[in-house]
Amino acid sequence: MPVPREVKMPRRRIAILIALCIIMCVSATLRTFQFQIVDGESYLAAAQSGTTTTIEIPAARGEIVDRNGIPLAQNQAAFNVTFNFLSMERDSRLSLNNEKTNALIYNLIRTFEALGEEWIDSLPVSLTTPYTFTEDSETEVSRLKKRVGVNDYATAENCIDWIYRECGIKKYRDNDGNCTHCGEPFDECDYEEYSEEYARKIAGVRYSMLAKDFSAYNTQYTFAEGIAAETVALLKELSDEFPGVQIEETSERVYTSGDVAPQLIGTLTPMYDDEYETTYSKKFADEPGKQYERDDLVGRGGVEAAFEDELRGTSGTMTVTQNSDGDIIDIQETSAPIAGKTIQLTLDYNLQKELQTELADYIAWYNATNTRGKVSQNAALVILDAKNGGLLTSISYPYYDINDAIENYEEVQNREGSPLVNRALNGTYRPGSTFKPIVAAAGLTEGLITPSYTFYCDGYHYYYYADSGYTPNCVGTGHKGGANLDATQALHYSCNSFFYDLGRRLGIDMIGEYARYFGLGVDTGLEIYSEIGRISKGTDENWEGGNVIQAAIGQMNTNVTPLQMAVEAMTIANHGTRYSTHLLDAMLDETGNVVSEYETTVASSFDLSDEAYEAIAEGMAMVAGDLTGEYRVTDLGYDVYIKTGTPQVTEDRTHHCFIGYVLKDGEPEIAIAMMVEDGQTCQRFLRRILLAYDKAQYPEKYATEETVENAAA
Repeated sequence: MPVPREVKMPRRRIAILIALCIIMCVSATLRTFQFQIVDGESYLAAAQSGTTTTIEIPAARGEIVDRNGIPLAQNQAAFNVTFNFLSMERDSRLSLNNEKTNALIYNLIRTFEALGEEWIDSLPVSLTTPYTFTEDSETEVSRLKKRVGVNDYATAENCIDWIYRECGIKKYRDNDGNCTHCGEPFDECDYEEYSEEYARKIAGVRYSMLAKDFSAYNTQYTFAEGIAAETVALLKELSDEFPGVQIEETSERVYTSGDVAPQLIGTLTPMYDDEYETTYSKKFADEPGKQYERDDLVGRGGVEAAFEDELRGTSGTMTVTQNSDGDIIDIQETSAPIAGKTIQLTLDYNLQKELQTELADYIAWYNATNTRGKVSQNAALVILDAKNGGLLTSISYPYYDINDAIENYEEVQNREGSPLVNRALNGTYRPGSTFKPIVAAAGLTEGLITPSYTFYCDGYHYYYYADSGYTPNCVGTGHKGGANLDATQALHYSCNSFFYDLGRRLGIDMIGEYARYFGLGVDTGLEIYSEIGRISKGTDENWEGGNVIQAAIGQMNTNVTPLQMAVEAMTIANHGTRYSTHLLDAMLDETGNVVSEYETTVASSFDLSDEAYEAIAEGMAMVAGDLTGEYRVTDLGYDVYIKTGTPQVTEDRTHHCFIGYVLKDGEPEIAIAMMVEDGQTCQRFLRRILLAYDKAQYPEKYATEETVENAAA
């Protein structure tokens, strides 16, 4: 009898299923053999390894040195105490054991107290009860409340209680009557709390760890910075008592000559509140190892800020491998850190240092001997390399020490004379009669006068004011009673009337054009400042036609920096060619090899003819020649050219200044500008400048047996 069709189909399906099961079993057997026998060792290692963590190795910041390699800002070996999350007692891979961690911190604090060391505590709450928020810390208090998850109106006590509870520093009764420390009934818990004094100290460290996101993903936390060598030795000896505590050798910024050119060098500070989001978080986005963290120090002012990108190094990395139990089984350096570039400056340390001392002595002498009744508190001096615009010296008096400013910024800021103000590069002054060479150059170049042209000065100027009863005067130095003066004589005697008349004929627009040729009222190119002053203009709100004569002698609305005044002198020395000023000489790598050098740049030029140059130079040489006796400058082996000025500030207040340049064997050597507030006859300081410069250039000429022995030592 035939088998029904509906009965045959299930048997076929069963056969197919059996065949499939056999195939799957064979495949599983082969796969198991592959896992356990063929690839067994690699899979076992993977199971044991657990996780791999990448840790950053900080890179040293580049150094700052002078033109001769003398260090101005460098790195000094320092020791920090750090916690390593991976080596600390934990309840799980991701969470620390509170009791063990608090005990570790307590023991470390007691040890530090005995040694007189300090540790990091960023908790913005008073150290004693009743707890209050610390002064001037609104931003930090806001961050504290956000981190601990309390309301804006929460008190300091509320914040402290949260840290005590969450970190197990003290025990609390939870809603079920159990202890927040151990979970057992509160009355049965025998946990001994820390005293209030040490509870607060432990809380400060635990909060600082929270603020730095210390975790399994950010495994390093710095407990203390810059500890003494004796502390390092003791902690290494007691290492078994401090599990997870490590000594990290690092570097710290030191300013070995912090009182030399402090306004130029700058310093390092933490980022301001919004700087990370607005600026630093976006820098080096595509350069691993150079990105900033919120707590990084950054350059503030001077070279430290201007060359922040170059000074910043590239961090290296190392990988730490842990097994499934959390034990470290391997550490590998995967990339080495690269130090930032060394910035070599055009600044001459020896020249700067000696002239700072000399200038302080000069100001003290002036204040003790002048009969004007006014005391000078401030002065500025700039010296440029006239061949390329390099800044050799920049002095703003009074001085300060960078290290003092780091320790107590407000105290330095409030000192008499406001030493933090950089008057040499950032201070603006009327240039007075030092402006006259520009007007002479404009008149000679535009053909309004020739070197032989003369103007009769009888001591007054009448063109604009004859009918007003006011006639601007000329001091008449060297030509009292009236005289016909050419441009050379007018510069020598600083005749106002000559330049009143020439300025009137040139007009304010032409005067302004030439002033800019000479570097006044424009950016001179220096890397660290952008203040550019201003030149009088016909569009000024207080402008009247007759004001042009005052503008022609460096008065009215003209305000320029001593740096720009030195640029004027440099431009004269180079017959109308103005070089960009610069502080960068070269960049070096960490081995001292030159990576890049500054290339001399022409900022502007005009054709100051030899004939015009000689007319101006001769007048300035005569002014230098007037310095006699102990102030003479004609016996030092240089050709010296200067122009003095007495800019009026108020009706009863004047400053004194001079510009000048020096030739050596007929070639430009240096350009100088000096400004003394409420001073007189500051050109008398010129001899000291030239002697100091000569000594810096040719130290062997001034060497004594003592200096040779010191150098050898």
